[in-house]
Formats: sequence, structure tokens, C-alpha cells
Amino acid sequence: MNNYRLLTIFFLFCCKIAAAQKIQYSKSVLKTPGGGDLQLIADVNGFHHLIHFSNVKKPVIHIFNEQLQLQATRELNIRLAENADIRLLKVNDYYVLYAHTQRPLQHLLIKIYGNGSISDISYLLNDPADSSWNKSKATFQLFNIDHNFFLVSHTYYNNIKKIKSTVVKLEPERKAEIVTRLIFPFNIRTDELREVTLSSNNLFIVKTSQDESGTSILTLLKINCASGDILSKQFESGKYLYSSPTIRYNSKDSSVFIYSLLRTPPGFRGVRPGAFMVRLNHALNETAPISILPDVFKDNTASSFIVEKNKTTGWLLFSAAPYNRKTGMTVSKDIYSDLGPNFTYTQTYDYSYYTSAPTAVRMTLLNSKLEKEKDSLIKNNGNYYKIHPAPYSQFVMHNTSYLLLVQELVAKKRGLLLVYPNDDGHFNTLPVRVYHQFNFMLSLLQTVGDNYFIVPFTNKTEMGLMKVSLNN
Repeated sequence: MNNYRLLTIFFLFCCKIAAAQKIQYSKSVLKTPGGGDLQLIADVNGFHHLIHFSNVKKPVIHIFNEQLQLQATRELNIRLAENADIRLLKVNDYYVLYAHTQRPLQHLLIKIYGNGSISDISYLLNDPADSSWNKSKATFQLFNIDHNFFLVSHTYYNNIKKIKSTVVKLEPERKAEIVTRLIFPFNIRTDELREVTLSSNNLFIVKTSQDESGTSILTLLKINCASGDILSKQFESGKYLYSSPTIRYNSKDSSVFIYSLLRTPPGFRGVRPGAFMVRLNHALNETAPISILPDVFKDNTASSFIVEKNKTTGWLLFSAAPYNRKTGMTVSKDIYSDLGPNFTYTQTYDYSYYTSAPTAVRMTLLNSKLEKEKDSLIKNNGNYYKIHPAPYSQFVMHNTSYLLLVQELVAKKRGLLLVYPNDDGHFNTLPVRVYHQFNFMLSLLQTVGDNYFIVPFTNKTEMGLMKVSLNN
């Protein structure tokens, strides 16, 4: 315990340890692949799959049981191109691996069970009779809605300035059935499609644009899957640009939470980015006034973490540097295919607000009106980091929003730290007593209900899984 700094001296608010923990490591040693990409799918019918992708080797799946014992290693008999866009989606007692390439145009779909049995179900995407949607040049979106497997395909029609979204229900080893076709306005010359997500009854569209006077506009569309009726909500931010706007849909009350970084246009100096946030009800009416937190990167902040008091919607991250936010709901740049003239669709971000690299970590607690209630800054000098701005992970367990970060311990040893809000309007911290020589891949963390979370780790030339159980 003496080796752990509880960070009380670093926080401006009350911190205390309030939860017990049990840590378990995988019992088998795996060699790190030395390149490529690792992904994790947890709790596939009681098994955990650690998957390695490489453009020079076939994908390999390492299968662990619930006790983290290595049960098998399977090599998939496929080769993925270097430019393949890969998606993984857990459905019920299986998950799917979807790979898409444009040159040559290919949609590959593999069904994988927990015990490692595999079947190629690509024919569901390649039936010539369904060419109205499956000949898209773009990457399909995959969704798990109430343990059912859905796909969404988007096609842009330049002559009418609209996108057609086709929602398809896939029943592996049986059929692909079109559920609905939805059309919404979109102009490739002025609009940017930022996010699309599917719920049980609606398709949500987030797009940004600028009008003739240069005013930035954020638009949310809610399209009823049965009727095609569209509800629309617009927000304007003057010359400030919406950067990486994101929505979080609450299926319990059908509310929508939208947040985005507001960045200054290129060439403007002296005004730093703020955070835009708003919560809407099922009719897209505001349930509280729009909140804009100014200057979220002040005091040399590199990562600004924000959470709501008494809410279980999770933490928000605003980063002063480009980062790769991979979620099941983020739209790739090639979300739709173009049936009109050739065009180039790109998104660029300007993060040149600083004369030196930011290093500090900021944590902010919001009240029910999305107003700042508590704020804390952990300063880092760039050589020694009390708390690292990245990597990080955020998740919800026991109706609590947790943030998991890397912290520095004594003698240049590293540990993990959980931060979460309490009912008194402060933050609790809980050191996770991990082996200090391991490097944890926090971006791959997955929870298994309210029971525990799983995260991969590496140690020199070895890798494995760690399981952490929290008992609130």
C-alpha cells in the first residue's frame, strides 16, 4: 500500500476508497505478435476472444474461458487487405467479423461462436437479387438491437441531394431481409455526415454544415423507421466549428444527449475551444438549456474528462490532440457511396491552439443542468506524469460511471486509477493494484455485466488478459 499514491494531494476535491476489488490474470503465456492490431470480444457465451489482425498474416483468435485459461488458438482461413475496414459486433452467443475493401470491392462476413467454431455468411451480403443495397462501395454499419443483427447501408443521390439509408435485418445462415428504406436531405457540397445510429424504432443522423454567411450549423435528424417521418433539431454556433459531434441515446426514456467540441476557425487566435452539450427528450425538445463550457483546455490541459452527477451516461472526453475514438456508433468517412459525379470527401481538424504540447489532466463534474459543479486539474510537467492524459477507458457498472486512467507510482512504476463521482458531489478514487510492469490496452476494455471488466495487457514479448471484479 505504501507504493501507491492515492492522489489526495493532487485533487482539489474529496477522494476516498469506497470499493473492493479482485484481480485475476490469464494463466497462459502468449507471445506478442509484433505488429498488426489487437481486438477483444468479451463474454461470447462464457468465452473471451483476443484477436490479432495483420495484413501479412491470417487473423488469429486466442480463446480464453471465464477463468482466463487459454482454451484454443484458431487461425481464420482468410487474408485481409492492408486497406480493409474491419468491424466486430457481438450479437448474442456469437459475434461477427465484417471486413470491407473498395479495391477490389468486397464485403466479407464471418460468424464466430464462443468455442471458436466459424462459418462464412458473406452470401447474406452478396445476393445479386438484393443489389439495391448490397452493391454499395461504402462500409456497412452494424448494430445489435435487442439481440438482433441489423445492417445499415447508405447511398448518396447527387441529383436530388439526398441519402437513402436501407435497414436490413440479418439472420445468419438464413436470410437478409430489408426492414425499411429511409431518405433524408443531404448536400455533399455543404454538409458533413458525422454520425448515424440505429435504435429499435428510429434512425438518428448527425450532420454539420455552414450557411452562406459562414454560420456553423449542427443538425440532428430523428427518422421513424416505420413511417419515415423526420424530426429535426438545429443548433448554431456562429463562426465556431463543431468538431467530432457525438450522440448518446438512452433507450429507457428515449432521450438524446449531444456533445461536441467547439473549435475556433483557422486563423483565429486567442479564443480556445469550448464544449457544447445539450439533452433532448423524445420529441427533440431541450430538457435543459444548452450548456457551453468555455476553454476546456485552459491551464495546459491535454485531456478534459467530464461527467454528470447522478447520471449513468458515462464520461465525456475532449482531447487537445487528435485521437482515434473507435466506438460502435462512429461513422467512417466512406459511410455512403456516390451515384453522382466523382467527388472527394475529407475531414480535417486544426488543433494548433498551443505553443507547447499540453500535458495536464482536467476532471469536471456537472449538475443536472449541465453546469460545472466541481473542477480539478492534475498538472504534469511532460517528464513526470501524476496522471497520464492517455490511454484511458470509461464504462458503467453498478449504475456508476467509471473512468480508468494510468497513474505514476514511486520509482517510475505505473498503476491504474479508477475515478467516479459520489452522491455528495465529489470524486472517489480507487487504485487498481495491477502488476506495475504490464502495459494495459485500456482502449480495448470491455465489461461483462456488472460482474467484472476485462482488459488486454502486454509485458515485453508476452501478452494476456486481466479481469477485475468490483464490489461496491
